Order: sequence, then C-alpha cells, then structure tokens
Amino acid sequence: MCEPLGTVQELEARMGRPFVDDLEKRQAAAAIADASDIVRAYGSPLWGCDEYDRKVRTPPAVKAVTLAMTERRMRNPENFVSEGAGEYQYRYAEQGSNGFAPSKQEIMLIEKLANKYGVRTLDVVRAVTINGRRSFPYDETVKDVIDAENSS
Repeated sequence: MCEPLGTVQELEARMGRPFVDDLEKRQAAAAIADASDIVRAYGSPLWGCDEYDRKVRTPPAVKAVTLAMTERRMRNPENFVSEGAGEYQYRYAEQGSNGFAPSKQEIMLIEKLANKYGVRTLDVVRAVTINGRRSFPYDETVKDVIDAENSS
C-alpha cells in the first residue's frame, strides 16, 4: 500500500491557515492522494510505498511538488484565471490556474528525481592500429591495421 506523499498538517502549514472543518480536511486528504498518484505516474511508482517490508526512499523535493500541486487545487478549485464582483477584481497567475496539472518544470524535476532521462547517444570507437606501432584505444590484441603512410 502506498502512502500519500504529504500530510494535511504539512498542507495547512504551507497554506498558512488551519482547515476549519472535517469536510475541508477530507477534501485536502483526497487532493493530496490524487496529487501523489499523479506524481508517481510521472516519477517512480514506488515512492511512498513499502516494497518487501522496507520503505522506498522518496526525495524531499517530491513532497514539495505534491504539496504545491495540492495547494493550487485547494486555493483555486475551479481553475479560475480571474474573478470579479462589482468593483472588486482578482487575477490568478496563469500557472496557478492549471489546478492539478504539474507544470513543465515540475515534470522535469520529478523525472530527474526518478532518474528518467531521454534517449542518449554514445560514440563508440573500435580499437585500430595506426602505422603498425600503436592502437587506439591502446590494446595489444588488435588485428586491424591502418597504414597511413602506404594507403592509397
């Protein structure tokens, strides 16, 4: 069984206020569980889980991303960009209006912490003897010889 990657108390501390009733606490717990599942989908499915009766190490930044996603959800559940009533107007930052969806920077951080990297290439050089004297990389068992002086 996997545990959420944060607690309601940690979310209250980040939001700077206590939750006033049980309904709000249950909503926060459900939002943390949902954000944890999303973070595990991008990163490691074992974060916060017990594997063979031992807890898998979860990087601290994973908790920070999970709680940031949850905080956005709790502060702006309807994903509004702006709202107004009479002369009162309020505008959220564009990035704050995406709700649970992690930002590109958050996704890159999660993937980095999970050691998920893109496809990479690596140049490989075959050992060859140059002018019958040395091989590169230096190897005594090389049979191919390139004679730069007598090649045509």
